[in-house]
Amino acid sequence: MNRTRLILALSLVALGLVWLGHPVCVPIPDEELKNFTPVPIEQRTDRDLFLFRTFQKRDGHWCQCKSWIAREMFF
Repeated sequence: MNRTRLILALSLVALGLVWLGHPVCVPIPDEELKNFTPVPIEQRTDRDLFLFRTFQKRDGHWCQCKSWIAREMFF
């Protein structure tokens, strides 16, 4: 019984961490894209939580992707 509870608790903690860290991407307005100097957005290698690229091209438009918790906490 205790082992089952431990596994359940660890699973819930792991799911919570996954939820807090999942990426949320927001399109970058074209006006702001011009401000990416001296390094153009195409050459940026920034990463959030060391996992996914911060700047991603999705559906032909550039987006800024941050973890859910970073967006909620304004990091």
